[in-house]
Amino acid sequence: MQKNKTHAFTLVELLVVIAIIGVLVALLLPAVQAAREAARRMQCINNLKQIGLGLANYESSFQQFPIQYSVQDEAGIDGSGLSWMMSILPFIEQQALFDSIDPTGSMQAGQGMVRLENYPAIRTPIDAYLCPSDPEAKEKIFEDVWGAVGIPFATLSYVGVIGPHDIGNGSIFGGLPDCHNFSQYGLKECSGTFWRHTHLAPVKLKSFTDGLSNTTIVGEVLFEFSSFKYWALSNGTFASTHAPLNFTAAPGDPPEISDPWLGWRNNTGFRSRHPGGAHFLWGDGHIAFFSEAIDEVVYRGLSTRAGEEIVAYE
Repeated sequence: MQKNKTHAFTLVELLVVIAIIGVLVALLLPAVQAAREAARRMQCINNLKQIGLGLANYESSFQQFPIQYSVQDEAGIDGSGLSWMMSILPFIEQQALFDSIDPTGSMQAGQGMVRLENYPAIRTPIDAYLCPSDPEAKEKIFEDVWGAVGIPFATLSYVGVIGPHDIGNGSIFGGLPDCHNFSQYGLKECSGTFWRHTHLAPVKLKSFTDGLSNTTIVGEVLFEFSSFKYWALSNGTFASTHAPLNFTAAPGDPPEISDPWLGWRNNTGFRSRHPGGAHFLWGDGHIAFFSEAIDEVVYRGLSTRAGEEIVAYE
């Protein structure tokens, strides 16, 4: 009686199958990654839309954009460190978190945003302030904050636009004179929408003479490039367009350029994890993705409220 023979794969056939599977995976993986990034970008856009809606509702209630207070006492006024991102919490469905914070008093006296009672709130990550393409940001807690060392602050992925100012008046990129430190430079106002002491010159709609649809007001950032990125404190809620979008120091650059602390003048710019550029919120509420190859004149010009630059971005 003849026995049935069992056919087995030869080594060559097995290798061919493995090769085919490898090719299929190689073809499908970029498509899967692209689909995931597209979903992350859509959520990022939704976050910026929520921030934009919060700003619009705040402005409708108070007839000005949310103000900030410095982290140091200036012009005879307590430096509470209050940030614009804290002020809009009730307008982005975070009323309970807002109510848990007491921002009154001076940080220099251990009050304001650095009150011990505020610690649980200011270390709380807020989903609307975090880009899903930068998942590490949700876990990041800053405890080396300038002027508040040892106090925990949750980070963020979006900040306000100060304009094309040379922060610290010493970056390699130049720009408009620094305006972020009133005590040092004596300037109450910057060319953009958000800076550290806007309480001295609150930003109102009528000041957008370039047009709300021609002015960027919020953009994306990455916390690891700067030691000034946290939502609860005015020091960490703005960035400048003086540096190129997505600027990264080259290998071998000195710490004065590459280090988040020592090179802070060169790293207070906008960046994202999205390939090729970053999203920006405009004054009229729409969102645009800027290519990292955007022309410098256009990029800087769109960040001012009343610079009278003749620029456009499609």
